[in-house]
Amino acid sequence: MFVMGVDFKNTDWKNQLFPKRGNLPEDLTAFDILKSFAVVLMIIDHVGWLLFQNIEWFRVLGRLSVPIWFFLIGYSYTRQVPWRWYAAGVILAVSSMVVGLDPLPLSVLFTMAIIRYVLEPVWAFMSEKQAYFWWFVLLLAFFGYVSDMFIEYGTMGLLLALVGYLFKNRHALFEDEGESISRIFAVVALAAFGGMELLKFGFSMLPAMVLAAGLIGIYFVLEGFKGETLAGSAQKPHAPLLKFMGRYSLEIYVLHLLILKAVFGLKMLAGGLIG
Repeated sequence: MFVMGVDFKNTDWKNQLFPKRGNLPEDLTAFDILKSFAVVLMIIDHVGWLLFQNIEWFRVLGRLSVPIWFFLIGYSYTRQVPWRWYAAGVILAVSSMVVGLDPLPLSVLFTMAIIRYVLEPVWAFMSEKQAYFWWFVLLLAFFGYVSDMFIEYGTMGLLLALVGYLFKNRHALFEDEGESISRIFAVVALAAFGGMELLKFGFSMLPAMVLAAGLIGIYFVLEGFKGETLAGSAQKPHAPLLKFMGRYSLEIYVLHLLILKAVFGLKMLAGGLIG
C-alpha cells in the first residue's frame, strides 16, 4: 500500500524508527549508562507533567535529567545537528497543538541544536573577555528564566552544556587551573539551574531540599564522567536494555511524549464529555 510514495506494507518500520547504530561498540559505554539514567528520570518528569500535575515529586525527580542531557551536548565529540532533531521538534510542537497544549516553549531539541552551533563560538568569546567571564555566566543564568518561556531552558541550557564542554576539555583550556575553574563553573551552573526551577515550579520545602541534594549528586556524577567503553559488558544481562535506552534516546523521547500527549488528550476529551 503506497501513501505519498511510501510503501507502508513492505516498509521495515522497526529499522525506520530504530535505525541500527553499527558505528557503536558492542560493549556498553559510559554514555549508555548515563543516558539510560537520564531517560528514566525524563519519563518520570513527563508522566508528572501530563498525567499527574498535582504530584510535584514527579517533576522534582525529572528536573535531575536536564543537566545530564545538556552536559552530554557539551561533552559530545560532534557539533553537527541531525535533521531528525528538527523533524522531531516540529512533530512534538504539532502534537502539542493537537491536544490543546501551548506549542511554546519550543522543544528542547531546538535548544540543543542551537547550542551545538554556538557552543564553541560562545566559549571563544568568553575566554577572550576574561575580565567579564563571570559576568557573562551570570547573564546566561539571568536570561535563562525569560528565554525558557520561548524555547525550553533557553540560555540556561547553554550554561549547562558549557559544563560538559569544560569538564571534557578542562586541561586543554585552562592548563594548571582547569580542575578548579571547571568545578566552580559547574557548581554555579547547577545552582543557577536549581534556582530557576524553584522559581518556575514553586516546590515546597521537602521537595526543594531533595532537588538540591539531587543536583549535588548530579555534580559528582558529571565531574567524574569519562566517556569510556566498559570492556566485557556486552554479556551482562542488563546490557541490551541499557544500550537500547542509551542509543535510542531521541526515539524514546519522541515516542513516549506522543503516547503521553495522546493519553492526555483523551483524558481531556473524556472530561469534557462527562462534564
